[in-house]
Amino acid sequence: MIGRFFRKWFGTGRKAVVAQERIQPPVALPPVAIDRAIPGAVPGDDIEDAFYRLVFGIGPPHEQGLTPAEQATLRRVRDAFGSERFDVGSLPRLPAVVPQLMRSLRNDDTDTRALAEQISRDTVLVGEVIRVANSAYFRTARPVAGLPQAITLLGHDGLRRVVMQMVMRPILRTDHSEAGKQAGERLWEHAERCARACAFLSQGVCDPFEAFLAGIASQTGAQAILREVERVPEPVALPFSRPFVAALGQQIERLSLHAARHWSFPSRVVQALAERADPADAGARTPLGRALLAASRVAMLDVLVARGRAEPEAVLLATPAQGFSQERLLACRDDLRSAHLATELEDR
Repeated sequence: MIGRFFRKWFGTGRKAVVAQERIQPPVALPPVAIDRAIPGAVPGDDIEDAFYRLVFGIGPPHEQGLTPAEQATLRRVRDAFGSERFDVGSLPRLPAVVPQLMRSLRNDDTDTRALAEQISRDTVLVGEVIRVANSAYFRTARPVAGLPQAITLLGHDGLRRVVMQMVMRPILRTDHSEAGKQAGERLWEHAERCARACAFLSQGVCDPFEAFLAGIASQTGAQAILREVERVPEPVALPFSRPFVAALGQQIERLSLHAARHWSFPSRVVQALAERADPADAGARTPLGRALLAASRVAMLDVLVARGRAEPEAVLLATPAQGFSQERLLACRDDLRSAHLATELEDR
């Protein structure tokens, strides 16, 4: 729920796939392999492979290279989404009020009355804003009943996060199939974690909301790719080799980039998503790009640990491309764990 999301983001209180009928159920993966040169450190490629296997509900690979069936499937996916000229109608749509509202929220001088007028055009958004204002995080003496009071309580940063959290959650969490629903849960878990991790790693060098936005939007292309794979004849016959999973992951990242461009996200967010989608070429040169690349993998690993697919002490292995020390990545992991623990304690 959004109240839980706020507690994870800010701390505790003010004080601080293929369709199920066409694929066998997910099997337990062995623990992610750990690089013993640095105790607990896991290479980023291993993390991504294990995470997308969790999302797709599949086990370890049986093939080392791409099979003809996988090559044909990738051609299908690339034909659908690999071109800059692909049908933007296949992308999720943002509610009509969001673009104008986000422009207003970038301006700190926008008054509460103007924001309330814009938000009031979307009854669902009104309900979410008031509900968050009444959550345990804010601990108001009396229930918040009016929209202007709720906006004042949340502030610009809080309001922006409520808006984007409300928008992104249904994009990732769909119910087009049981397998898609399960995948959506894992994708949303990643998005929440990635938003926090990206803000943590970019502290002092990036705009906090842009870091949040890059992280929360990092998997927006996933459900479209999942549905495309579902439409492949007999997808259960796909061995899901490691190169195949890596290629699907890259297509998810590229489609997420297309979505950010289509939605006119801030230029630095779009650039960061571009660098993550093709780090070999773009090199994750910007501070936000480097933070997003590392944060995405830290978040993936945290989801794997939570789902029993990786060892609890695992941490992302630092590399020059990510631009962070091993100590910084460990601190990021611990920050995520502290947020989970704080939420669990408050829920008791």
